[in-house]
Amino acid sequence: MADDYEEEFEDFDEFEDFEDGDLAPLDEHESALVRQDLVDLEAFEATFSTDGYRGVAVYCQDCAEEHYYPWDLLRGNLTLLLETGETPVHEPAFAPEPDKYIPWEYARGYVDALQDVGVDQRRAVDECPRCQFAVPDALVHANFCPRCSMPLMGPRLAEALLERGMDEADVSAILREMGLPG
Repeated sequence: MADDYEEEFEDFDEFEDFEDGDLAPLDEHESALVRQDLVDLEAFEATFSTDGYRGVAVYCQDCAEEHYYPWDLLRGNLTLLLETGETPVHEPAFAPEPDKYIPWEYARGYVDALQDVGVDQRRAVDECPRCQFAVPDALVHANFCPRCSMPLMGPRLAEALLERGMDEADVSAILREMGLPG
């Protein structure tokens, strides 16, 4: 019986070089894909976290289930994968509230569409005019203040109009007329 086992797995000789716990490093192509995933994750978090999303949902082929990853956990897993070639064992989240996680593929399509129409080039907002929160660099293009949820379109519009030579009183009047905070 032991001979049958050895014959069945003799094609796996190339794995003999790896001791238990040793990992095959990522090749350059795999590393590039993981680095792109980290860039994508940053864009997804900047786009969706201010709307209350906690992270992304990723369908796992291995266990045929959706996995829910908070932003920091997935960032850590991807960084570990890049550094060591391995990610921690994954388990389904306990009571994850699926509506708080954006599907990875949806997020990728949404962010790509925003970039296609130039939304990623909108003005940065460094500080919320309402609560004076210093907006972190990763969120300067967010639609709402991460602390008080104030819409940031008004401050962006006000800055653009002031740069074009409009009077401050006129800018404030336009914003009020549009129902935007100014």
